[in-house]
Amino acid sequence: MLSYQHIYHAANFADVQKHALLAQVLKSLAVKPAPLCAFDTHAGRGLYALEDTEAQKNREFDNGITALWPQRAEAPPALRPYLDAVSAFNPDGTLSFYPGSAMLCRQMLRATDRLIATERHPGEFGHLQQAMAKGAAGAKPRIQTLLGDGLKTLVDNLPAAERRALAVIDPSYEMKTDYTDVPKAILRALKKMPQLCVFLWYPMLGAGGHRLMLTELVKSGVRDALVSEIRLDAPPQEHFRMTGSGILIINPPWPEAVMNDVTQAVTSRLPAKAFGDVFWLDNCRINPDTGLIVI
Repeated sequence: MLSYQHIYHAANFADVQKHALLAQVLKSLAVKPAPLCAFDTHAGRGLYALEDTEAQKNREFDNGITALWPQRAEAPPALRPYLDAVSAFNPDGTLSFYPGSAMLCRQMLRATDRLIATERHPGEFGHLQQAMAKGAAGAKPRIQTLLGDGLKTLVDNLPAAERRALAVIDPSYEMKTDYTDVPKAILRALKKMPQLCVFLWYPMLGAGGHRLMLTELVKSGVRDALVSEIRLDAPPQEHFRMTGSGILIINPPWPEAVMNDVTQAVTSRLPAKAFGDVFWLDNCRINPDTGLIVI
């Protein structure tokens, strides 16, 4: 049974890292006039009301967007596209709503672009449909919302007719099989469309499942893969299980310096002590004793 609902974690430090980088990716991909097809394989509910009871329960946004919001007008260029997008959903200046990945894509894609947002949790999907029908003002891309397996939707719809595509993959990892299913789906997707820009989020937990996943991608020979990781010195709350957050981008639309600028800008503004690192997965070796990549 699927029980994960992102509203309990919305706008936390991992979301800030994820969406600040995604906003830069979307901005860069929009430079070329050719249309783009974006996939969000785990779209959630799209838009999150931070005053809802669920979001207020742990107030994880206090360890994320809340720290950046008061100084948004003085934010560096690395964070500007992200904060501008969030501001569009809060025009009165009060931080009430937070856009997830699918809504961020909806906000930043152009009218000539296409968005396919998939969610497998029926309750969350209902929220997603409502959010996509409303959203912030401005031109909208062509939008398709689907209830089902987002990884399968991605692979089945490639190669995209637009010949340019972005895959945003951010599972909850509540199912342990996600750590094996995700790299398999990525490899199938790249086989069908080698130029696909893959944007993958992963949590860094004590069990180290993310290392198994990254190891599989290294073994497969995936190239041009850039990684951003933010590690917390200590969990901000007792119940908090994540020790860090990672983003892997295959076929990034910009150089390493852009990823590093965003990573360090986020890290330096978090209320919890944190460390940011950016590296090429291509350069990681596998430890012959453990069979895992060395980071």
